[in-house]
Amino acid sequence: MALEPRREAFRVDTIARGFDHQRSIVNNAFGDYVANAATTFQAGMLVDLNAAGEIIVSAGANPYGWAKYNKNTAYQGIVVGEYVQLNGLVATTLAHANLLNAGIGGGGGATIGTRVGLLTTGAVYVEATDYTINYVNGTIVRLPAPGGSIADGAYVYVNYQYTLTAQELADDGHNFWNFDDDVTIQGGKVTVVTGDAIIYTTMFDPTVTYTVGAIITAGVVADLLSGYVTVGGAGLAVGRCVQIPTPSDPFLGVKSNF
Repeated sequence: MALEPRREAFRVDTIARGFDHQRSIVNNAFGDYVANAATTFQAGMLVDLNAAGEIIVSAGANPYGWAKYNKNTAYQGIVVGEYVQLNGLVATTLAHANLLNAGIGGGGGATIGTRVGLLTTGAVYVEATDYTINYVNGTIVRLPAPGGSIADGAYVYVNYQYTLTAQELADDGHNFWNFDDDVTIQGGKVTVVTGDAIIYTTMFDPTVTYTVGAIITAGVVADLLSGYVTVGGAGLAVGRCVQIPTPSDPFLGVKSNF
């Protein structure tokens, strides 16, 4: 007997990454698409069709749907609201190294990086003015006055994407075939969620503040956010926020309507 899709209403994975199959409510999920051989994506990303009708990562202008499974060899996890104290001008080590900076994958996006604030919502501090981040080592340092506005000894909340280690992938479990790449092992076929759905994903811009009811937009190439979602961006509106990411549940809930 098939399980009713709302049977589970809580996270069961050990690492917050990709597409939450337990809570996402899907009406249309077609599995007969062929993924372009050169493209890579993570479950929960926005995807599009190329001229040959193959699935590629969305560039933001006209996304087709959501990837339900993975086609990659390196994966990202999300941390929301890591609570750390910044003392003096000494580096504070975050829980993870290899943070994703200046665009997913690196390279100078307009907004992507980390979000550092006194609260998990509301105003944020400014990188290079109030603090600096070592994205490789996963460390943060407050900058002193008069430029910096983080008080010595203050506690802050940090949001970021990071690359999962091989051990984290092993701990989080593999698919039925003991691989991470679901699509390649299935002959290059990918399941794409389209139409009306509620999606719980970690494939979102960690630097912005999300509010329930806010319009969620597709990330664009100019911000190096291809495949990711954000708020206030130049990409197509793909739905509304129904759950904000929190430290206890870092998935973004999106009422998808495209």
